[in-house]
Amino acid sequence: MNYFILVVSALLATGKALFCKALGVGGRSAKETIALNCRSFFVAFACSLIFVGDQIDKLLSISSFSVGLSAFLGLSTATTQIMQSKAMGSGPTSMVTLIYSCGFLVPIFYGVFFWDESVSVLQWGGIILLVIAVCLVLGPKEGKGMQVMWPLFAIAAMLGSGINAIIQKTHQYSAFAKELPFFLVYSMFFSAVFTAVASLIFCEKKTDRPRLSKNQLLKTILMPICLGVCVGALNFFNLKLSGKLPSVIHFPVYNIGSMLLTSVISAAIYKDKPTKKQSIGISIGIAAILVIGLL
Repeated sequence: MNYFILVVSALLATGKALFCKALGVGGRSAKETIALNCRSFFVAFACSLIFVGDQIDKLLSISSFSVGLSAFLGLSTATTQIMQSKAMGSGPTSMVTLIYSCGFLVPIFYGVFFWDESVSVLQWGGIILLVIAVCLVLGPKEGKGMQVMWPLFAIAAMLGSGINAIIQKTHQYSAFAKELPFFLVYSMFFSAVFTAVASLIFCEKKTDRPRLSKNQLLKTILMPICLGVCVGALNFFNLKLSGKLPSVIHFPVYNIGSMLLTSVISAAIYKDKPTKKQSIGISIGIAAILVIGLL
């Protein structure tokens, strides 16, 4: 059963990335991206309530520590997803996905300095390889100028992903670790609230809104719902897998599997194929992630 959940988690991570791209393509403004992500977070919050099931009555009795920390996680998660949507919408999926995947380095470095965690010599080698891979990926395409914004959005999303992991790990190191499912529910709620407030602040005037075709209108309704389901379900499937599978299986299937699936599907749909140099960078990045995660 755990292996089935692992495969589903990898597919959900792929879906999350692709739906983030769908929300960002077409040169959407920051206002539109925030509004669409707001809808997705309300869907994710509704999904998270389903996952806590018959324990939903405990939501009002968890510690103030968990509620307060979930507010920080909610803000960080919302910002991260918006940045990921902007990066996916304006940049090549395979490269954005590799950079976003580097987010796990943030809690590694944080753990070394603040949690007395160790990093092996081989893992340091993997980190150096990953830096080389990102440099290759960020190189300009042949015959084209380097686009400035998508790498900045991708790096912001990567840092946000790492901060999310630090916040979650901080909660798990606390005396309130057993409240994790409810902590995640509250984080989805706060993500929805923060993006709703941002949508109101940056809302467009009716006269500024172009009329949407039926196809476009359908996408603006369905895409946030699909993204929200992926986000809400992914959090809780990963929670179920926590500590139940050996890293030699969990790490490559989830991280590398979702990365490759996202790149292949996006290349087929959006035709954003990497150059040879960038393909080499992605290959080196996959090898580096394996070294860091498994050794």
